Amino acid sequence: MTLHLADPLALLPPLERASAAVGRLAQAAAGTPVRAAWLHRSRAEAAAAIADIQGRRVDPNRLRTLLARVPVRAARDWGATMLALDLMRRMLADDAGDGAMDDDTPRLVPLGTDDAVVRMKEALEPAKGAVLIACGLGFFAHLDAGGDRSGACLAVSRFLAAQEMTPLPLPCLNGVDAIRRAEPGGNWLAAFLGGMARQAEEGEESLVALLHRWRGWRRRVGDRRRDARIRRAVDAVAAEGVIGPARLAARLRCATSAATDLLEELQRLEIAVEITRRRSHRIFVAEDLAPMLGEVAPRAASPPLPAASPKEAPPMLPEPDRWVEPAEGVDDALANLERILKRQDPLLARYGRPGGQTNG
Repeated sequence: MTLHLADPLALLPPLERASAAVGRLAQAAAGTPVRAAWLHRSRAEAAAAIADIQGRRVDPNRLRTLLARVPVRAARDWGATMLALDLMRRMLADDAGDGAMDDDTPRLVPLGTDDAVVRMKEALEPAKGAVLIACGLGFFAHLDAGGDRSGACLAVSRFLAAQEMTPLPLPCLNGVDAIRRAEPGGNWLAAFLGGMARQAEEGEESLVALLHRWRGWRRRVGDRRRDARIRRAVDAVAAEGVIGPARLAARLRCATSAATDLLEELQRLEIAVEITRRRSHRIFVAEDLAPMLGEVAPRAASPPLPAASPKEAPPMLPEPDRWVEPAEGVDDALANLERILKRQDPLLARYGRPGGQTNG
């Protein structure tokens, strides 16, 4: 893989596409009411993707299940899952600011992110201020100097946010697609820009899809008071993706029995789907994730609804796009993830990796 800077005109088309795509994503993320929910989902997807380019296959839905504190069986490669969780911890720590991460907590991710960010900043001058070009140059320089891939990937979103191309670090912008596109002897910058454009386009598509899905779920709930608990439950399901009664009860500050009733009501409305057949540790997933996780439990039986007149239009809710349930703050999410990681330390030690390093 080489850097072709002799003909900068050849980089104009991919640079234009990537800049436009990142700009659209940044604009969409800045004003959407589902940003926190989308970020939560994106972190799981990004962590799984970064772990994958290091040869560690991780199911993002398994990460969501662990974050929801649902008991799961140990996987064959538990170290890969812990690596992905630690990647998420690094993302959350970056969002929370310096000092948010406990220095005493074992790290599985190589600490090369700061070095990669520095190299990207140093590349701004030779790139004539073109942020995405500098990002690709710094990424390449970091890898060429023997730096780890995960550090470079985590640096991308942080660098773009620091240069005010995005309102905050967006996990889907991580350069993973660029590494997959890169070919020996090919043009690294063209591959990097193409990968960034594709990630930004897919990120915008998933963000818009989640927004439309959330609005549709709200309409299914019907015309209830705006502070109704079920509306907050819809927001929690949209954000978590995978959730259990205990987790929902903690978010809504209600009894577990009340949370169970809410989840069963959301299942009746086809907003959530239960994927377990047991009385305890029940797991519900958002309706859009059910096909990926596999629907295990049968849907709750409900009486058939009367057929609506073909002339009648469904009533529209006269409400603004407002997130009823305050999104879990980054600090709270980071603290929750730290607790999860510490509980898994005995399992991790069984694999001989008590805070060990991974290969970049």
